[in-house]
Amino acid sequence: MKEILDRAGQDMVCANGDLHLILDAIPTPLSWATLPDGRIRFINRAFKKTFGYEDGTFATVEDWIDHGYAHEDDRCRARLRWRELWNSVGRGTTEIEPIELPVLCADGTVLTVQHRGIVLHEAGVAIATFEDISALKLAKDALRRIAFEDSLTGLPNRRALQTRWSEAIARKPAALALLIIDLDHFKPVNDAYGHETGDMALSLVGRRLEACAAPEFLCRLGGDEFAILIESDSAHAQAERICAAIAAAFAGPFMIGGTEAAIGASVGVSLYPEHGTGLGELLRHADEALYRLKRAGRSGHEWYAAPARA
Repeated sequence: MKEILDRAGQDMVCANGDLHLILDAIPTPLSWATLPDGRIRFINRAFKKTFGYEDGTFATVEDWIDHGYAHEDDRCRARLRWRELWNSVGRGTTEIEPIELPVLCADGTVLTVQHRGIVLHEAGVAIATFEDISALKLAKDALRRIAFEDSLTGLPNRRALQTRWSEAIARKPAALALLIIDLDHFKPVNDAYGHETGDMALSLVGRRLEACAAPEFLCRLGGDEFAILIESDSAHAQAERICAAIAAAFAGPFMIGGTEAAIGASVGVSLYPEHGTGLGELLRHADEALYRLKRAGRSGHEWYAAPARA
């Protein structure tokens, strides 16, 4: 596409009608505007077919940005980008870096496009292309959900926890806390009412834990185990607050398809870097704290305690 646009720039001396015939045949949505006034002089057939807008709908690039870009942050970014181009003095061609953004169509639908372009300085023209990547975007989003989302609860999964941990460590935090939540009395519910009811219970548990954990990261590790990663300078205090919220949230029964079920939650907690510097180490130590709590027959939460040295 860049080669075609470069050629178009070289041919700007030809009649506009001839240039329009060339650009109209390109299957990618395309428009061109003059600089520095930003007036849109042409949109091609693919542009009209893809977005549903006709000639004259937008007088200027500013009009297009105001009405065609679906999100305000994209509009602000685009205005800054175009104003820099309008006010710049250059020679030859300047390629516009590609960006992915949602575009509002004439019928109200939104398409995700890959926006590219080129400025032809001597000709005083900017040409923009908009490649529809909506299907590709949907496919990528679906693959990401499969890879990083728990299909039952819709929460992030263990793989997503690893990614979040890596991102958190890259920010060089002073402290992090990791909570592992294991459900109490869940197996009797699953055994008595079946897996379908058990799945419904896990989904309801996920919603209650979301309310307790916000704004921290919550995921389902698998089975009836969940985890919360806390990123805060006051991670210890935040962990205590969330544990108290979990205890309060699980004090009442769950209504599952007309059935009342009592499900509790036990929590094991470990702290970075005091109890470990790797995710695997913190998971193991939180797990040890959790099962020490369960072996003692108690509910609530337990912090990891390193074994005393001889």
